[in-house]
Amino acid sequence: MRSLVIGVDLGTSGVRAVAVDRSGLVVGNAARGYQILAPNPGYAEQDPEEWWRSTCQALRECITMSGHSIIEGIGFSGQMHGTVLIDPAGGVVRPAIIWPDQRSGGSCRRFVARVGADWLAARTQNSLATGFQLASLLWLSENDPSSLARAFRVLLPKDFVRGRMSGVWATEPSDACSTLAFDCARLAWSDEVIAAAGIRRDLFPECRGSCDSAGYLKGTAAAETGLPAGIRLFMGGGDTPSTALGSGVLSKGQCMATIGSGGQLVAPLDTPRYDTALRTNTFCHVVPHTWYAMGAILSAGLSLRWLRENILGPDVPDFARLTASAEHVPPGSEGLIFLPYLTGERTPHMNPDACGVFFGLTPRHTAAHMVRAVMEGVAMALADGLDIVRSLGVTPESVFAAGGGAKSRLWRQILANVFDCPIAVTEERERAAIGAAMIAATGVGWFENLEKASDAWRAPVKDVADPQVGQVEHYGELRALFRQVYRSLEECMAARAESLRH
Repeated sequence: MRSLVIGVDLGTSGVRAVAVDRSGLVVGNAARGYQILAPNPGYAEQDPEEWWRSTCQALRECITMSGHSIIEGIGFSGQMHGTVLIDPAGGVVRPAIIWPDQRSGGSCRRFVARVGADWLAARTQNSLATGFQLASLLWLSENDPSSLARAFRVLLPKDFVRGRMSGVWATEPSDACSTLAFDCARLAWSDEVIAAAGIRRDLFPECRGSCDSAGYLKGTAAAETGLPAGIRLFMGGGDTPSTALGSGVLSKGQCMATIGSGGQLVAPLDTPRYDTALRTNTFCHVVPHTWYAMGAILSAGLSLRWLRENILGPDVPDFARLTASAEHVPPGSEGLIFLPYLTGERTPHMNPDACGVFFGLTPRHTAAHMVRAVMEGVAMALADGLDIVRSLGVTPESVFAAGGGAKSRLWRQILANVFDCPIAVTEERERAAIGAAMIAATGVGWFENLEKASDAWRAPVKDVADPQVGQVEHYGELRALFRQVYRSLEECMAARAESLRH
């Protein structure tokens, strides 16, 4: 009977489970979706019980597809930054506050003004942003203290799902670092930051390594998932470093650009150095003794989905045909520029009050122009992060593209021209879930370490988009205007946000 490992990726819009054999062949693959809840403007919440139900359904379908096999272990990946409060019985105290949430802007500003941005960066290698767990905990302490009082532990999303399977409530560095209560250099919770925030220290769970044991699948969870009890579980990683692992982006000189709901520009580092202007994040990789610099934008694929569903209407084409329509629009979208700041922005502005803008609309512009402008705006926003990564001494020779947006050849070509760097894409695989499976495979002993797991299972390069000389220069000029539009509207965005708070 063949042996398999399973990788579970708890994403923002859905959960995916993959079953992988020793050769790296995916023999089972299933997904279930769920919604982001917005009970008030700027809120982004999800129901952890819905995560659990969806995970159980995906696992059942996955193992049905994979046939009669021995499941040796399960690894986990998940959306980062989120805040899940559980009571002593493991029950959910309140809806989870997830990474796009903007409600904690005031709480962030007051905390940073009190402790100092440099003080915080010296202890976490990062700046505080809305949606990060520490920011959400600050907001809860001011606005919902009764929920904090009832809480036994505060967890990150994937750690809740994994803990539901084993009863072990723990986390690991690649996800803990995204809370802003964790010292990435020391690989430990920052007691100083937690004390300064006035949060109970006992809320924060034990921290283990990504490939360390997270216990075993207990009987009640086995019944719900359809898996046999006793399967070994492994800690896993945040979805960004798990995707990097699944893409083979593990060491300095490599780089990955992800276009999912949000967008990330990821560059591994061999030391935990950070941008002193605090425009990017420095987080822990799933690979031991490795970190990565990350430029993050909040609305990448989300911007195109918003355009399709909210603006263009229900009868517009699917993603593939929508992006294909933009191929007929010239580079620069005939003067139409899109700022993809629909839910605020992180890199490089760190501005929760930023908002989306179409600039330069004329009667000549069509839906196809708007589609291309969104794709170009996302690429230019990611390029802001690449500029900062290059300033840290990382000069990638090429960039691996990942996420749903990377399926578009046009979007990859736009990235190549905006970045002035080749953009490679591997065969289509669920990289975060594959990364989670690599963690399980290493944990059960199939591989000596994650580097060897990645070498063995990494998908081959399928296509490379090279920069086109004439367009590189054109996009350089467009980027200057892109940045100028933001600077010109920054005060207006702040005034708009302030008016909405009253």
